[in-house]
Amino acid sequence: MKKHIYKIMIVVFVLLQLKGLSQSMPMYSQYMYNMTNINPAYAGNRSVPSVAFMWREQWAGISGAPSTKSITLDLPSSDKKFGFGIQLFDDKYVNVIHRTGINLYYNLKIPVSEKGVLSLGLKGGFYNDMKMLTNVDLGQISAYDAAYASNFNKIVPLAGAGIYYNDDHFFAGFSAPDVVTFSKTQSYKSDSSLYQVNEVHYFFTTGYSFDVSEDVKLKPSLLFKVVSGAPIQTDLNMNLWLKNTLGLGASYRTGESVLGMAEVQVSPQFRVGYAYDMPFKTPNTSELFLRLEFGHLFPNNKNYKIY
Repeated sequence: MKKHIYKIMIVVFVLLQLKGLSQSMPMYSQYMYNMTNINPAYAGNRSVPSVAFMWREQWAGISGAPSTKSITLDLPSSDKKFGFGIQLFDDKYVNVIHRTGINLYYNLKIPVSEKGVLSLGLKGGFYNDMKMLTNVDLGQISAYDAAYASNFNKIVPLAGAGIYYNDDHFFAGFSAPDVVTFSKTQSYKSDSSLYQVNEVHYFFTTGYSFDVSEDVKLKPSLLFKVVSGAPIQTDLNMNLWLKNTLGLGASYRTGESVLGMAEVQVSPQFRVGYAYDMPFKTPNTSELFLRLEFGHLFPNNKNYKIY
């Protein structure tokens, strides 16, 4: 019975994704460790070349459940006045929607105090949007048969912008990572059920690092996501770091889930993290995070990034 219920959930999820007028961006629980995903101004912020990999598998145990992956390379210029980045990403939704694309990042970094830096960033890219509608198993649902008798493939441009400030204890950022939208005349088909308009998502992030002691740091943070037609979503996060080596954290995403996370700074260059989401209405979700930094290329660097 549970298996059939999950199958129905998947079908409903696909129908809503294809029929709805808004598109939701992939969301990572460990966003605070690679904010390039939501803010172009973050690229190069760690002041050293960095490669970050994130892999999120939703709905544990359900075949064909949503999956998203990204790998990001970002670095500062040698004079630390600019930041650059490139990202490859792959998103799959229930073996029906498949998006593979690339983003390029550029930002200007402006010192505003002895330790504070303000970054102004831009993003440009595209993705290949595939709608494999013939893969939808509608079962007893017949109302959408005609609409889901064909597949679609389209190249979608991406553009975004953001602003980000950080010093050795505080950070704050505001961004609209995808501001390019479709109009209805650019839809896949004249059937209004297949219109797709990418609603602009706005993100505001902020956080602070408290030095409880020489070996203990407390790092609360907030994320607000605003998109037209949906309630404001808030992530409330708290991370405890021990000797800058082991991080333990918990988050609450309003109206959606609670989660736990753990990070280990294996070496000065390598960090691994894991998050486990426990949604209120769907099966659990797992997320893996890896980061490799090349600080030895900047031996005199002093990094003020608190995450």
